[in-house]
Amino acid sequence: MNKGKFAMQAFLILTMSWSYDALAGDVKKKIEAPVHEAVGIERRTQVQEVQWRTEREKKALEFEALEKELAMVKQERNTETARRTALISNISQQTKQLADIADIEAQMSPFLCELLDKIKKLNAQDLPFLQAEREKRIQALEELNADPQVPVSEKFRKLMEALLVETEYGTTIEVYQQTIPLSGEETLANIFRLGRLRLFYQTLDKQQCGFFNPAQKVWQPLENIYLKAIQAAIDMGSKRKPVEILTLPLGRIVVQ
Repeated sequence: MNKGKFAMQAFLILTMSWSYDALAGDVKKKIEAPVHEAVGIERRTQVQEVQWRTEREKKALEFEALEKELAMVKQERNTETARRTALISNISQQTKQLADIADIEAQMSPFLCELLDKIKKLNAQDLPFLQAEREKRIQALEELNADPQVPVSEKFRKLMEALLVETEYGTTIEVYQQTIPLSGEETLANIFRLGRLRLFYQTLDKQQCGFFNPAQKVWQPLENIYLKAIQAAIDMGSKRKPVEILTLPLGRIVVQ
């Protein structure tokens, strides 16, 4: 009986021990499971937090870059707006200038034609000196004035140059040789031009002298007493002697 009772007690102890271990293991599992789950959640949370921070920094950098790009776009837009405004203003000014130029050309064309006619009339009524050169200049001016492709400013400049040359003829002297009709014969003579006042001639043998009569359009002889004065004028015009006061027959000066 004692042995049986001891065995029973041992069995009960073993059974209780096994039950306790089983219970302890079950409790342990129940405790560890939430812990593991909490640790996993924490790890996942940390990972997500790192990812979120990384994504936030990335988005912040992208936002900063977009802000800079937006600022540049606004600046470019403002620049283009200012440029466009300036261009529109410039176009408006150019359009007005073109309109003004067209008005000026419309007003200048008759004036240029009138000025050219005056130059032609002056040459026709003037003393017969440098005729080939002056006629060539007038022909060039006529062709220039008739060309619609030439700007009015260029036509005006050329006409002013021609007027300046014609004006200088009135304040200069000149000596050259020319064949002129004398007593019905073509004779080579030295010509002395005194501005636009008078043309004097002297034959190459220095035996005859005279002047051009603009009223009759003929070369008219002078008395031999003027040979010395005309010779001196020719020498001064040729720069063979210094300038001095001379007495030359100018006759009546008619202002046309």
